[in-house]
Amino acid sequence: MMKWIVLGIAVLIGFIFLKLWLLSSQKKESGKQLFDLALNSVFWGFLIWKCSLLLLEPKLIIESPMSLLYFTGGTKGLILGTLGALLYFFFKARKFKITNFMILQSAVVFAFAVMSGYFLVNLFLNNDKPKVNTAGTQTVETGLQEGNKAPDFQLKTLDGADVKLSDLRGKKIILNFWATWCPPCKAEIPHMQDFYVSRDKTKVEILAINLTTSEKNPGNVKKFVKDRNVAFPVLLDQDGDISAQYQAITIPTSYLIDSLGIVRKKIVGPMDKDMMNQLIKNVD
Repeated sequence: MMKWIVLGIAVLIGFIFLKLWLLSSQKKESGKQLFDLALNSVFWGFLIWKCSLLLLEPKLIIESPMSLLYFTGGTKGLILGTLGALLYFFFKARKFKITNFMILQSAVVFAFAVMSGYFLVNLFLNNDKPKVNTAGTQTVETGLQEGNKAPDFQLKTLDGADVKLSDLRGKKIILNFWATWCPPCKAEIPHMQDFYVSRDKTKVEILAINLTTSEKNPGNVKKFVKDRNVAFPVLLDQDGDISAQYQAITIPTSYLIDSLGIVRKKIVGPMDKDMMNQLIKNVD
């Protein structure tokens, strides 16, 4: 999620830089025309990126139409959106009889400013990023911050089996807090399922903890899971203690825990398959 926020900031920097460049190099009218075209191009590029999920993941959209509301086409969709924005900018600019040289120059200035902004914002954020202790967990403080040892717990699955977090040491874990009444949770589940069936279960695990105390009818959880053919373990937080301990105030909330039991990231909001793959790839 942070990646897309950084990209948004970089695009804003690109617009500011483009505006300043146009003011200094173009007449007022032509500069305004080019800047408006750039705005419209990015808008259409964003729409293509957002709706590219229809093309890239039609099965997920059929299973969960709400995915269009919460997710984008990821990196592949971003490439499609960028190409769409460039084509829109070029053909519209030609209709206004703007020269090819000016079209190319404007595109290069904007692209350079966006890439520079993306690099600088990333550099700033990475300098402030806390270092994670991967040497062991004996002296690591237990808590929920990145670099802390994840608090241990034991809960029952829908089938009554006991699952203890510390027993899964050696696996990368996505710890997800959800409820059946939560719309973004419903949108997220098909993505989690698609991710889960594609992974090696000896290395990666998903633990989906249901906020059972918040359910109007806790007995419906099993039917909800069965109807969606959920393959990953669903645990019942019947007393609400674990969701409170993990500060799952807004759901879905997820924690990425590495193979040593260390919290590597907290994600508030729904995740898609690409995001989960990227998160797992970046931890040991």
